[in-house]
Amino acid sequence: MHPTMSSPHTHELVGRDVELARLDGFLEQDSSSCGMVIVAGARGIGKSALLAAGARSARRTGHRRVLTLRAAADSPEWSFRSLLLAVRVDLADVPSEVGVPALAFLGLEPGARPPHPDELPSVVQAAVAAVAAVSPLLIVADDAHAFDRQSIVTLIRLSAMPGVVVLGASRDPLPGTLDEVPVLRLGPLEPGDAARLFTERSQSLAAQRRAEILHQSAGNPAALVELSRNVCPAGGLLAEFTAKLAALPAPARDLLLRAAALLPTSLALLYPASSELAAAWRPAEAAGFVTFSDAGLTFAHPLAAEAVYRAAPAHLRLRTHRHLAVALTAYPEHQALQLAAAASGADEGIAAALEGAAAIFRNRGELYEATVTMQIAAQRSPSSRDAACRLTKAIAYARDLRDITWVSELHARMWQLTDDPDVLAEAAVPAASALLWAGRHQQAYGILVATHRAGSMTDPRNAMNLAVLAALIAWLSGDEEHRLGVIPMLEAAGASTDHSATMVVRAVIDPAEHWGRELCDNVSIPLPGTPLSGESRSRLGHLGLIAWVEDRSRLTAQALDHVLAGELLGDLAERRPLPGLGMAISLVASLIDIGEWKLAQQYAGTRLAEGLPMVQAGLASLRAHMHALRSEDERAMRLAQETWQHLEVRENLSTHVRLLHTAGLVSISNGDHDNGYRYLRSMFDLEGRPLHRHVSSRFVADFVIAAVHCDRLDDARTVVDEVRYAQGSRPTARMDILLHLSEALLEAGEEAERHFRQAVQDAAGLEWPYEHALAHLHYGLWLRRNRRPREAKTMLSRAAEIFTELGAVGNAAIAERELAIGTQPSHSEPRPALSALTSQEQQVAALAVRGLNNRAIAEQLFISPRTVSTHLSRIYRKAGINGRHELKA
Repeated sequence: MHPTMSSPHTHELVGRDVELARLDGFLEQDSSSCGMVIVAGARGIGKSALLAAGARSARRTGHRRVLTLRAAADSPEWSFRSLLLAVRVDLADVPSEVGVPALAFLGLEPGARPPHPDELPSVVQAAVAAVAAVSPLLIVADDAHAFDRQSIVTLIRLSAMPGVVVLGASRDPLPGTLDEVPVLRLGPLEPGDAARLFTERSQSLAAQRRAEILHQSAGNPAALVELSRNVCPAGGLLAEFTAKLAALPAPARDLLLRAAALLPTSLALLYPASSELAAAWRPAEAAGFVTFSDAGLTFAHPLAAEAVYRAAPAHLRLRTHRHLAVALTAYPEHQALQLAAAASGADEGIAAALEGAAAIFRNRGELYEATVTMQIAAQRSPSSRDAACRLTKAIAYARDLRDITWVSELHARMWQLTDDPDVLAEAAVPAASALLWAGRHQQAYGILVATHRAGSMTDPRNAMNLAVLAALIAWLSGDEEHRLGVIPMLEAAGASTDHSATMVVRAVIDPAEHWGRELCDNVSIPLPGTPLSGESRSRLGHLGLIAWVEDRSRLTAQALDHVLAGELLGDLAERRPLPGLGMAISLVASLIDIGEWKLAQQYAGTRLAEGLPMVQAGLASLRAHMHALRSEDERAMRLAQETWQHLEVRENLSTHVRLLHTAGLVSISNGDHDNGYRYLRSMFDLEGRPLHRHVSSRFVADFVIAAVHCDRLDDARTVVDEVRYAQGSRPTARMDILLHLSEALLEAGEEAERHFRQAVQDAAGLEWPYEHALAHLHYGLWLRRNRRPREAKTMLSRAAEIFTELGAVGNAAIAERELAIGTQPSHSEPRPALSALTSQEQQVAALAVRGLNNRAIAEQLFISPRTVSTHLSRIYRKAGINGRHELKA
C-alpha cells in the first residue's frame, strides 16, 4: 500500500533530517516507478547509516521488498549471485525462459546449462524485471565503489525497469560509471548536531577534551565516536589507519608524524603545494593518509592524523615538537604551541608566549585554537593570579565559541585560583552571559550574585558590568526577585562615569520613572559605516536597549542596526564572536514595530544564533509573530508550538508572552475568539497585571479587542487599569496611544470617540504603522456602527492602505470587507437593543436577518459556526427576544 505521508523514522540520525526527507521522497514514489540514487561522501560520514534508514523505512511501509547487495573483491559475480538468491523463491513463478537460466546459475536447476559469464547481466536483468513486475523492489547496494564495472552497469540498467529502485552508497571520488546517476551527498555535521551526537554517544569527558574531539572530528560521525574512546576500536577507521601506517616506509612515517604534531596548525604553512613535495609524500598519499591540492597538504581524514600521533612513542613526539619549534620561528603562535608540547611544568616564558598566541588566534576568528591555547597558558602560569587572569580570557573565548560546558568548567576552576573580587567579576561577565544566551538564566544570575557578594571591587566598572548583565537577565525573565536583586548591585557600582550603563540598570529597576527618556531625546547616532571603538559599541548597544524600553522603536532600530547589522548579515559560514547577539531580539522587535518586516525577517532568520538557545527562541517567537501578522496562521502556530516545547517559561517571560500573543492572533484569525481571548488573557496575571511589564503591555489593545468580542468587558477594564498603573504618570507616546485605543473600545458615546480621536490623531503613532492602522480600523468600525458613513470610510480606507502596504493581509481584508458592506446611514434611530450589541454581534444579526445559516455567517465573517451560535445567544438575551424568527423586528 502506498503511504499517504512520510512515516516517522523509528530511529534518529542526528543532523540528517534533510537527507532523510529526500530519501523518503525518493522511496515513496508509485510502486511502478523506478530510479537510482547514490549516497556519496567521505569515509565515516554516515552513508551506510542513511542506507539502513532507507531500508528500514521501506520495510516498515511494505511498499517495496528490500534486497541488499555487497561487493566481493575476489568474486565479481558475487553481487549477481546474491541478488538472484534473494529472489530465488519467486523465480519458480516467472516464465521458464527467464527463470531457468537464473536458477541454473545458482545451481538450483539440475540438468540446465548455466549461462555464460557474458550472458549473466542479461539473465539477472530479465529475472529481476520479472519479479519486480509482481512485487516492487528496492535494491540497496552499499560500498558501490567496490563493485566491478559490470555490476554497476547492471544496477543502472535495473533501475530503469518498472518497479525497481536502487539506493547505493559510494565513497568519494565516485566511480566513473556513476557519473550520470543522481547523487545525495553527505557533508560534515553542523557543529550543533555534532555536539548532540557526541553527548548521546560518548562517556563523560572533561570539557577541554570534549571541545578537542568536536574540533578534531570536523563533523565526521565516525571520527567523533572513535575519538571519544580511550581504546582504539577493532574494525574501526583508527585501527585501519594504524595498520596501514605500519606498512609504510620509515621516511613516510616520519613525515606523517611531523604533520600530525603540527595540528591544529595549517599544514600548508610548512607544506605548500609543489611537485617536489608531492613526490616525497607519494607513499602516504597512496595509503590514503594525505591529499594534495592547490592549497597544499591536508590529512585525508580526521582519524588519519590521530592514528599517526597515537602510534608514535613519547620520545619521538617530543623530538618532533622540538624540531617544529625551531622551524616555526616565523609563526609565533604555532611556535608557542610547539614549545609548550615539548616541555612540561610551570614556565612564565611559555605561558606569556601562549597568551600572545591565543590573542593572534582570537583576532583571526580561530576561537577553538584561542581558547585551548589560553587555557594551556593558564595551566603553565607559575602565579595563581596570572593563571586566573589568563583563565578569564579563556572563559571569554569559550563564550564566543559558544561552548557552554567549557565555559562552566573554566569558571569553576577560576574560583579555585583566586578570591580577588575584581578578577572574579571580570570572569563572571563572560561566564554569565554565555549561560544567559544558552537559556540558563538562573545559573547566570547566580554567578552574578555570588560574585557581587565576594567582596568590594576596586574598579567600579566591574561592579557596573555585573549590574548591567543582572538587569538584562531580570528584564528577560520578568522575575521580580531578579529585579530587586539588581538594586544592591547598582549601589555597589557607586557613581559610575558610564551614564548609558547606569540608565539601562535604572530602566529595569524602576521603568515607570523613565530614566532613559532624556538620554533618548538628546542622543545622536553615528552615520552608517562609522567605525566604532569597543567603548562606543557598548554605549550604542546600551542606548538601543534603553530606547526599546522607552518605546523609541526607530531609535532602537538605528542604534542596534549600527551595532549588529554587519555581523548579522555577514558570511554566515563564519562563526564570528558575538557576545552581544542577544541585542538581535530587541533589534528585530523594533523593526517589526516600525513596519520594516522584510528586514526583520532577514535578521530573525540568521543562523548566527546557532548554539545560543535563548536567542534562537527569541528570534523564533518573532518570526512566529510576523507570520501571525501576515495571517500565515498555520506557519505561525506551528513555529510557536515548536518554540514552546524548548522554552523554560519561568526564565523567559518575554518570549513566552510573544508566543501567547501569536497564538491569540491565530485563534482569532481562525474565528475562535474564545481561545484567542484565553491566550491573550494569559499575558496578564489573575489580577490583570502584565506578566512582562513591557511586552505584555504593548499587546493590551489586541487583548481588549478579543475581550470585547467575547463580552468580557469587566475583565478587560481590570487589565487596562493595571497596565496604565504599570506605566506610571508619564507613559510613553506609544503606550498612551494603545491605552486610548483600549479605552475607546470599552467606552460608549462621546467618551469613546474622544479616546478614538486621541489614538488616531497623535502624530507619534506613525512610528508604529500596524498599531496606527489598528486604531483607524476600529475607529472606522465604531463610526459605521454609529451611522457616520463618510468618516468611517476615511478611517477604514486608511487602515486598509497601511495593512496592505505592510503585508497584514488578514486585517487588510477585514477593512476592505467593512468598506464593501456599505456605509449608508439609516434614517431611523437605532433601537436601544441594537445599541447594546457589539460591532460583530450587529454583523451577525444583520446576516441572520438576511436568512443566512450559522455556517454561512461564519464564512462571511471569518469566524467559526460555534462563535456565531454564541453571538446569537447573546443577541437574543440583550434584545429580549426568543430566537432568530424575532430578529427582523
